[in-house]
Amino acid sequence: MKGLTKYVSGISIHNKIFIANLLIIVFFISSQSIFTNNISQKAIIEKAVNDSSRELVLIRNNLQTLLSTIEDYSKILASDYRLQNVLYNDLLLNNDSYAHKPVAGLSNLSMNKILSETISNIVEPNTKIKAVSILTANRQWVDVGFADNEYASRLFGDGDERADRFYLPVWTGLIRFKFRYEGEDNVFAVSKTVVHKDTGKTIGRVFLYVKEDVITSIYEEGKNHKGGQFYILDAEGSIISAKNKDLLYRKFDEAFSIAIPDFGQKDVSFTQTSGSKRMLVSTQRFTPLQWTIVSTIPIDEITLERKKINQLIIGIGAVCLLLALIVSFLLSRSITRPIFRLAKTMREIRTGKMQVRSAYQSRDEIGYLSDGFNNLMDRIEALMAENTEKQKTKAEIEFKLLQSQIKPHFFYNTVETIISLIKLNMGREAITAAQYMAEFYKVSLSNGNDIISIKDEMRLTASYLEIQQLRYVEYMAYTMEIDDEIMTYSIPKLTLQPLVENAIYHGLKMKSEKGFVRIGGRRVGEDVHIEIFDNGVGMREDQIQAMMTKERSGFGFRSVADRIRMLYGERYGPKVESEYDAFTKITIVLPLRRL
Repeated sequence: MKGLTKYVSGISIHNKIFIANLLIIVFFISSQSIFTNNISQKAIIEKAVNDSSRELVLIRNNLQTLLSTIEDYSKILASDYRLQNVLYNDLLLNNDSYAHKPVAGLSNLSMNKILSETISNIVEPNTKIKAVSILTANRQWVDVGFADNEYASRLFGDGDERADRFYLPVWTGLIRFKFRYEGEDNVFAVSKTVVHKDTGKTIGRVFLYVKEDVITSIYEEGKNHKGGQFYILDAEGSIISAKNKDLLYRKFDEAFSIAIPDFGQKDVSFTQTSGSKRMLVSTQRFTPLQWTIVSTIPIDEITLERKKINQLIIGIGAVCLLLALIVSFLLSRSITRPIFRLAKTMREIRTGKMQVRSAYQSRDEIGYLSDGFNNLMDRIEALMAENTEKQKTKAEIEFKLLQSQIKPHFFYNTVETIISLIKLNMGREAITAAQYMAEFYKVSLSNGNDIISIKDEMRLTASYLEIQQLRYVEYMAYTMEIDDEIMTYSIPKLTLQPLVENAIYHGLKMKSEKGFVRIGGRRVGEDVHIEIFDNGVGMREDQIQAMMTKERSGFGFRSVADRIRMLYGERYGPKVESEYDAFTKITIVLPLRRL
């Protein structure tokens, strides 16, 4: 919440007004669009559900008509007097004593002709029945038409004994059946027991074959939505009729990943995802055969009309939004333009243009704010100039104090070193030390100049190091590698000596073995980099942070850093790198300036 408040507070008033109006309009249009969309979608889906239910009822009624027609044909055929005479004669000729003998009656061409004529009246093209098979009371299949009776014998065996008890037509599920001239096809078989009218004896059984395409034709011309499909499922949920024949015999829920709730119990309508599509699924029970008629319609197809409504809403919303943007922009601009001009002035001042002032003049509230801001900036500029002068004076005082500390201290230590060398009968070394001391003071005085050449600063530093090396020969060695290119450029006097002294006293002297100090200098672009490297005890991260903090850093380091930044700016000055118990490297960055 704090982050959001911080972000909002950083937005200009102009944008706040503009965004507020924009959000109000967008919220209103979006709410209206969502509400309208939901209402229209609900109404369209309800309409689709009702239409689908009507279509399913129509299919169920047509299916019932087909069922009744086929069963009526089976009854007509089973009660045909010619068929009954042939089957009854066969029963008499093939009694139990001769059950395993060839059926002489059926082998007779005249009898075969009678059966063919009888059956031909109820098969294609007169009806929707593809073929008929006859099973005699003696369990022999009669070959009198298109049906492959050997295939029927293997498929049905001796018939369904249970059906004989009811004498009603019995439907099989979807099966693969072979026809004599057309090969195998998907069919439904309807069987009916043939009972002799006079004797009441069971004299045979007729099988009528209805192709699955006949069932499909009932709904293939339906008014289902584009992309919608109808399916018929058996009691186990397997697909027994579909336009796509590859789906036959497959479980519906496995084929489409759609589980029908209360399957086989009642009619339902619901939506569910199948693959990448959202589908409207409706079911209708066909009770006589325990079948379920299923309708699937993609939601996208159902809501196609809603898309046109949405396009209209979006168009109107876009026009309203555009008008709102224009009005909001003009209104916020007229209110915030003076504030924006004042803010622009503030941004220019923030970039360093301290002399810039607000030019807006008016007697309104923004005018009073502009005058107050100008007065405030005048006062701030005066205070900054005063503070800069104070800082400059402070830095000069600190530099003089540093010089006053270095010179007597260095002079005293050097004289002590010379006296020690004389006592040790090392006159040559004592003379050398005196010469280096003279060189050090000659350069450090430099006619009162605070800015000297890098060459002179290196002479001063070399004199200091030579004297220190005489005193601490067991602790240190040094090297100086300065590019000749930078020797003529300028550097504040006594920049290196305090840092070299720190390297010796706080780096090398704390080490158990002899170390070295390496001083290097080179040009890097438009800057000069001078490095002071020692392999002393180094510093930990907290020590480096302490030295980089003004309040806790050493006087020499702080004085060097402040002087350089006061003279050249914040991007210049010393930078510290160190690894504990390994090394310390201080890189001094200076601008490329000549004396």
